[in-house]
Amino acid sequence: MALTDLMDSIVENIPHMIFVKDAKELRFVLFNKAGEELLGFPREQMIGKNDYDFFPKEEADFFTSKDRMVLNGRQLVNIPEEVIHTRLKGPRILHTKKIPIFDESGEPRYLLGISEDITEKKKSEESLHQKTTDLARSNAEREQLKLFAYVASHDLQEPLQKIIGFGDLLKMNSSRELNTKSREYLDRMQVSAFRMGRLIDDLLKLATVSIEKQELLEVDLNKVCEQVISDLEHRIEISGASVEAGSLPTVKADWVQMCQLFQNLISNALKFKRPAEKPHVRIYAERLESGWSRICVEDNGIGFDLKNTERIFKPFERLHGRDEYEGNGIGLAICQKIAERHGGRLGAESSPGKGSKFLIEMPVV
Repeated sequence: MALTDLMDSIVENIPHMIFVKDAKELRFVLFNKAGEELLGFPREQMIGKNDYDFFPKEEADFFTSKDRMVLNGRQLVNIPEEVIHTRLKGPRILHTKKIPIFDESGEPRYLLGISEDITEKKKSEESLHQKTTDLARSNAEREQLKLFAYVASHDLQEPLQKIIGFGDLLKMNSSRELNTKSREYLDRMQVSAFRMGRLIDDLLKLATVSIEKQELLEVDLNKVCEQVISDLEHRIEISGASVEAGSLPTVKADWVQMCQLFQNLISNALKFKRPAEKPHVRIYAERLESGWSRICVEDNGIGFDLKNTERIFKPFERLHGRDEYEGNGIGLAICQKIAERHGGRLGAESSPGKGSKFLIEMPVV
């Protein structure tokens, strides 16, 4: 193979766009195969034409100004990023180097351009940058939650314990000196302190779900359910409830959080019961076509209007007054966090007066 044929073959097969323009009118005199594929025009259609014949005026102005900079400066110009509108691929980002080619007298005769399509590379860099930013934000939020958890478990609980403790001392040592109104105020103060303590505990649980990154292990939900029912045995007995559990799957999960998930859902079923009717809770699983499992916790309680579905999963959102049903409105928010933490989701079906069904969808082992 002759040297000129070898050079032609190299230019033709280099994966980057290579083009040559004449120095006088900046018309294309050479184009390789990669250039054709990138711009979407056959080289025969481009030879003898200039940038204004193929690109928007603003784009052509930019390309031409860089060409003149190369020829007037008589040296290479590196353009790290330039946008070019192609015929078939839409806007692309190029990294281009333009070099003057001189004649025998030392004057610029041609302009050589080499352009690498870096569009996908830029997308990958931006994606990586976004992921890094999101990770940094997530870590910062986790550190804030850790700080809150520490404050909640120590600094906030201590003054509450003192309020409750000194209230007990007043009742024990000064009960005779207090009139009926004063004792009522004291009782209300302690009830508020107890309620505040429960609120802090619930917030701590919500924060802990987001903070903890325990290794997920195989967890038999049948055993989880057995333990939770055993732990709630006294409440179940007092309310006269019945809890029926079917066969449940094994999942990759955090044992403690699975217990918390089932405990919150069963406790809700016991709490939101219809007057003069004993609660009945049914727990069962369905296999989905996707291979996931849907675990259902179904009750015969008061139910709720489906238009409030989003509200019940938000922290502190309550559909009923505190006088009707105790609690801080955090339990279902914790349940949803736990489901999401395990790559699953939590939904609900219900209607007023006809019970509720909470649906946990999770991948199974």
